Amino acid sequence: MNKKILKALFANICANDVTRPVMGGVHFERERCYASDGHILVIFKEGSEKLDGKTVDLEGNEIQGRYPNVDGVFPPKDNQGNPFTCDFVQLKNACAYHLKQLSSTEHDRVIINEVGFNVRTLHRLLCTITMIGNPNDIKFFLKDRSHAVVIESDQMRSLIMPSLYQDGDIDFETDFGETRTYSYENFINDYVFNCWKKEPKKELEWAE
Repeated sequence: MNKKILKALFANICANDVTRPVMGGVHFERERCYASDGHILVIFKEGSEKLDGKTVDLEGNEIQGRYPNVDGVFPPKDNQGNPFTCDFVQLKNACAYHLKQLSSTEHDRVIINEVGFNVRTLHRLLCTITMIGNPNDIKFFLKDRSHAVVIESDQMRSLIMPSLYQDGDIDFETDFGETRTYSYENFINDYVFNCWKKEPKKELEWAE
């Protein structure tokens, strides 16, 4: 097993819900493993014969309970919507940049092809799936703003629930600390134009 990917599943995808302890682990089959928190799901196409049928925590201890049927939450292939590709590593970095801003909130959204994504949830997902294979092979299948989004590449299949929004909220200026909804273009531009800015170090600052 790829330990870096397993670590990412535990850190970014597994739920932290004491009422559903089984969702706090990674479930294994012979040829795949997967994790979910109810909002995002990642299926990695590498499994374990030793752990087949078991859900385990970060220390490798088995968690008792029946893991939900992950295949049943995906729409039929002919009803997934249209594929969307972009620089997903850049999108991940833009999410990370946004989350570092003092004005960001846990409910901020970015709109991609009319589908809303919670920035924090999208960042957790992208941090995981961009580690699995070639990020250039990732495709988002976008249907509409009320349907789950399917993400696929050669080595994984994933799903993320959309974040609902009003059209008038997009790029609308709000007071500090209020939820913001960004168009994809402005979200990326804000990152590209501002992420390189750093405070220059003062010469011989150590001697002050």
